[in-house]
Amino acid sequence: MKPIILLVIAVGVGSALVGSMAMQFFAPADNTAAQLDLQERCEKIAAEGFKIQVKYSEIDFDKMPKEDADALKYVDDLWMKDCVSKLSPETLFNIAQKVERDYYSGE
Repeated sequence: MKPIILLVIAVGVGSALVGSMAMQFFAPADNTAAQLDLQERCEKIAAEGFKIQVKYSEIDFDKMPKEDADALKYVDDLWMKDCVSKLSPETLFNIAQKVERDYYSGE
Protein backbone atom coordinates (compact mmCIF):
# COMPACT_ATOMS: atom_id res chain seq x y z
CA MET A 1 0.00 0.00 0.00
CA LYS A 2 2.82 2.40 0.89
CA PRO A 3 4.60 2.05 -2.50
CA ILE A 4 1.35 2.81 -4.34
CA ILE A 5 0.80 6.01 -2.35
CA LEU A 6 4.40 7.11 -2.98
CA LEU A 7 3.99 6.36 -6.70
CA VAL A 8 0.77 8.42 -6.84
CA ILE A 9 2.48 11.32 -5.05
CA ALA A 10 5.51 11.13 -7.37
CA VAL A 11 3.28 11.08 -10.48
CA GLY A 12 1.30 14.06 -9.11
CA VAL A 13 4.42 16.09 -8.40
CA GLY A 14 5.92 15.17 -11.78
CA SER A 15 2.73 16.16 -13.57
CA ALA A 16 2.64 19.48 -11.75
CA LEU A 17 6.25 20.23 -12.71
CA VAL A 18 5.73 19.29 -16.37
CA GLY A 19 2.51 21.34 -16.46
CA SER A 20 4.26 24.33 -14.93
CA MET A 21 7.10 24.14 -17.44
CA ALA A 22 4.62 23.84 -20.31
CA MET A 23 2.71 26.91 -19.10
CA GLN A 24 5.91 28.94 -18.89
CA PHE A 25 6.92 27.83 -22.37
CA PHE A 26 3.60 28.69 -24.02
CA ALA A 27 2.89 31.86 -22.03
CA PRO A 28 6.24 33.51 -21.35
CA ALA A 29 6.29 36.16 -18.64
CA ASP A 30 8.78 38.21 -20.67
CA ASN A 31 6.82 40.83 -22.57
CA THR A 32 9.78 42.28 -24.44
CA ALA A 33 7.78 43.34 -27.49
CA ALA A 34 5.27 45.27 -25.39
CA GLN A 35 8.09 46.89 -23.42
CA LEU A 36 9.85 47.99 -26.61
CA ASP A 37 6.61 49.43 -28.00
CA LEU A 38 6.12 51.39 -24.79
CA GLN A 39 9.70 52.68 -24.92
CA GLU A 40 9.24 53.83 -28.53
CA ARG A 41 5.99 55.57 -27.61
CA CYS A 42 7.67 57.25 -24.65
CA GLU A 43 10.53 58.37 -26.90
CA LYS A 44 8.03 60.10 -29.19
CA ILE A 45 6.30 61.74 -26.22
CA ALA A 46 9.64 62.90 -24.79
CA ALA A 47 10.80 64.24 -28.15
CA GLU A 48 7.62 66.27 -28.59
CA GLY A 49 7.89 67.73 -25.09
CA PHE A 50 11.59 68.45 -25.51
CA LYS A 51 10.98 70.39 -28.74
CA ILE A 52 8.46 72.62 -27.00
CA GLN A 53 10.71 73.14 -23.98
CA VAL A 54 13.71 74.05 -26.13
CA LYS A 55 11.59 76.47 -28.17
CA TYR A 56 10.56 78.31 -24.99
CA SER A 57 13.61 77.68 -22.81
CA GLU A 58 13.94 81.36 -21.86
CA ILE A 59 10.23 81.93 -21.13
CA ASP A 60 8.23 81.00 -18.05
CA PHE A 61 5.41 78.51 -18.53
CA ASP A 62 2.86 81.23 -17.72
CA LYS A 63 4.16 83.44 -20.54
CA MET A 64 4.07 80.77 -23.25
CA PRO A 65 1.44 80.98 -25.99
CA LYS A 66 -1.69 79.16 -24.82
CA GLU A 67 -1.59 76.53 -27.59
CA ASP A 68 1.99 75.55 -26.80
CA ALA A 69 1.38 75.63 -23.05
CA ASP A 70 -1.62 73.33 -23.50
CA ALA A 71 0.40 71.04 -25.77
CA LEU A 72 3.23 70.89 -23.23
CA LYS A 73 0.81 70.16 -20.41
CA TYR A 74 -0.83 67.38 -22.47
CA VAL A 75 2.54 65.83 -23.36
CA ASP A 76 3.64 66.08 -19.72
CA ASP A 77 0.47 64.33 -18.57
CA LEU A 78 1.03 61.57 -21.14
CA TRP A 79 4.65 61.21 -20.02
CA MET A 80 3.64 60.85 -16.39
CA LYS A 81 0.71 58.49 -17.03
CA ASP A 82 2.18 56.27 -19.75
CA CYS A 83 5.91 56.35 -19.09
CA VAL A 84 6.89 57.31 -15.55
CA SER A 85 4.35 54.97 -14.02
CA LYS A 86 5.38 51.99 -16.17
CA LEU A 87 9.11 52.22 -16.89
CA SER A 88 12.14 52.04 -14.65
CA PRO A 89 14.03 55.23 -13.77
CA GLU A 90 17.05 53.96 -15.70
CA THR A 91 14.97 53.46 -18.85
CA LEU A 92 13.42 56.92 -18.48
CA PHE A 93 16.85 58.47 -18.08
CA ASN A 94 18.12 56.64 -21.18
CA ILE A 95 15.11 57.85 -23.18
CA ALA A 96 15.69 61.44 -22.07
CA GLN A 97 19.37 61.25 -23.00
CA LYS A 98 18.58 59.74 -26.41
CA VAL A 99 15.97 62.38 -27.18
CA GLU A 100 18.34 65.19 -26.25
CA ARG A 101 21.22 63.66 -28.22
CA ASP A 102 19.01 63.08 -31.29
CA TYR A 103 17.63 66.62 -31.12
CA TYR A 104 21.02 68.31 -31.01
CA SER A 105 22.53 66.01 -33.64
CA GLY A 106 19.69 66.88 -36.01
CA GLU A 107 18.08 63.45 -36.24
